[in-house]
Amino acid sequence: MKGYAKAGIVIAGYVAAFVIAAVAVKIHIATTDPVQASAASGMYAFGDLLLFAGVFGVLALLPTGAALFFTFARFFRD
Repeated sequence: MKGYAKAGIVIAGYVAAFVIAAVAVKIHIATTDPVQASAASGMYAFGDLLLFAGVFGVLALLPTGAALFFTFARFFRD
């Protein structure tokens, strides 16, 4: 596999993690009561930030692992 293909796989993984995390936040915002959210808007914004960071962080493990594999796999070949 060429280097550009490997880089594309890793970049696509990060983009997918970003999109899924953004959708998770959108769903959370859509299901939140707007009256409560406006009463404590700062706390809800911080909660949305934590939700995004958590989902993105977990999903970003896959492309990070792929990047490490692509980088170090050549050292462990026979």
